[in-house]
Amino acid sequence: MKKIKAEILTNKTHFSNYEDYKTYPTSDLKCPSCEVKTSIAFKDLEKHRFSNFSNLTEDKQNKINEFVKLNMEKVPNSFLDYNCPNCNSSVRLYYQSWAGGRHGENGYELEMVISD
Repeated sequence: MKKIKAEILTNKTHFSNYEDYKTYPTSDLKCPSCEVKTSIAFKDLEKHRFSNFSNLTEDKQNKINEFVKLNMEKVPNSFLDYNCPNCNSSVRLYYQSWAGGRHGENGYELEMVISD
């Protein structure tokens, strides 16, 4: 398993409903294994915030969960799981969902990527 800061794999790590549309701009996240980019938009983060839903098999989820317990002190409040469309590696993107600032503002901060 690999643990990599999101800022190493993408240029866009901050999303705000005051600055970003639901589908644009995207964060083009490189796969830690093969470097193929997967686009992630505000709507994807919004759909999975605070959710326990995963697109990975139960076995892959369990492996990542165990790795996270042993290797991350502070775990962000949201994650998005997917398989790389090129090499089929399991990828979990951890991000922090937040609200506040200006009236009605909310957003997401991409923090960490776990991959096999």
